[in-house]
Amino acid sequence: MTNWRLPAPNCNITRKPERRVRARGLQGLARRVRSRGLGLVARVPSRGAFADFCKQALVLFLAIYCTGLMAAGPTSKPNIVFILIDDMGGKDGGCFGSRFYRTPNIDALAASGMRFTQAYAACAVCSPTRAALMTGKCPARLHLTDYIPGEAVPKDSRFILPDWEKQLPLQEITLADALRKRGYTTAHIGKWHLGGGKFLPQFRGFDTNIAGGNIGHPPSYFWPYGRPNNRVPGLSERGGRQGEYLTDQLTDEALGFIETNRDKPFYLNFCHYAVHAPLQGKQELIDEAADRPGADGQSNTVYAAMLKSVDDSVGRIVRKLDQLHIADRTLIVFTSDNGGAVHFGNPPATSNQPLRMGKGYAYEGGLRVPLLVRMPGVTRPGAVCDTPVITMDFFPTLLELAGAGPAASRTSVDGVSLVPLLRGGKSLPRNELFWHYPHYWNGGKVSPYSVVRVGDWKLIRFYETDHEELYDLKSDLSETHDLAGSNSAKRKEMSLRLDAWLKQVGAQMPVPR
Repeated sequence: MTNWRLPAPNCNITRKPERRVRARGLQGLARRVRSRGLGLVARVPSRGAFADFCKQALVLFLAIYCTGLMAAGPTSKPNIVFILIDDMGGKDGGCFGSRFYRTPNIDALAASGMRFTQAYAACAVCSPTRAALMTGKCPARLHLTDYIPGEAVPKDSRFILPDWEKQLPLQEITLADALRKRGYTTAHIGKWHLGGGKFLPQFRGFDTNIAGGNIGHPPSYFWPYGRPNNRVPGLSERGGRQGEYLTDQLTDEALGFIETNRDKPFYLNFCHYAVHAPLQGKQELIDEAADRPGADGQSNTVYAAMLKSVDDSVGRIVRKLDQLHIADRTLIVFTSDNGGAVHFGNPPATSNQPLRMGKGYAYEGGLRVPLLVRMPGVTRPGAVCDTPVITMDFFPTLLELAGAGPAASRTSVDGVSLVPLLRGGKSLPRNELFWHYPHYWNGGKVSPYSVVRVGDWKLIRFYETDHEELYDLKSDLSETHDLAGSNSAKRKEMSLRLDAWLKQVGAQMPVPR
């Protein structure tokens, strides 16, 4: 009979006097075990028992070794798949609370990773958020504060616009630049909307650019994705077939990139044009959505079909990672560039209830977005994080997970790493978030504003009407009770903090006529 046990750490193999063991396999095993700080006592009365012992010891060693790797987290640079959806609201999906949309693949991703309940976009419209992702800097600091090229100022407005940036400034170090320096192969697939010409992705740190141009939305979601001189860049020329759907083809391109780069670290910036207008979905998915009743203000079947195509894309990405056996070393981030669009469609494209309003607006419906993060060995399956986070945080987070030191992410002056949260922590070294939008949008229905959130308190400053609103998000998530009048001390405190931040980042202000 074989007797063996694990003693206290750092003990050496001990051999009992009744039999001297002369086996390289066991000696090698012992060396490896000792190098891990583990001890092993063996009593070996016979050759047969010795053979059984070796088998059991090897199994034990492998189990301990693998457990140690899992506890320590990733030991090499993880692949990064960053999935950015356009205009997807914070409630657009089963795991985010929708009772109308069917998103089984997104829900499965949430179940296998971490879901954030208070995730914010850097801006309530697209281009500024995308710039914040690429740089780790807030839009106000970049002076890129509206979607490109923005809207004209209403004739009866109090202000004109500042001279803001209409492309991502060339002097900025992008996330792709930083990761490529660390040995990553980089690709941008989908919507870019941060400038054309020398500002395109292939000149901003990406080895590959597919379908990324300066357009804000596709002329059509069906091949050839528009008409001559007005198409999704780079895709129409690749060939296609009648009925082919843009979300599906972009996913095909993403799968091809992953397959080609399976054996080296890669960063895939996968930015769907969906679910931005025009509202166009595959007919079979529209019919499927029509078979169920709407709920909580969500009932647009075409939008539901578009979202289902996004969900299918997520499922295909995850399955490809599994098939290639690289899922355990691949980080997946799933989020949106701003809140859900409620200003068009009949019925409205979506609803962000109980959040107020949607895309473009200073209220929670315009700023809150869905966010899922899965990193095997780091995130716990089914974890939920309630700590407020924002777009700029991805820059230092991804660099830290890629093994970069603090100096590598020093340009991320407005973001903080989310790694402590991903590992189960409950807080970050900040409790303030800011937004600044010195523009007019949606035909003037949205006018210039700035926002500050400190803890659960949120203050909105409207420049056109020269007033401020104050909300306690903990007790009033829907922002229906303005406390600016009844709590003037808190309003003043928040207003002064907002003033200081605007000065600190060099924010451009709306210019009086």
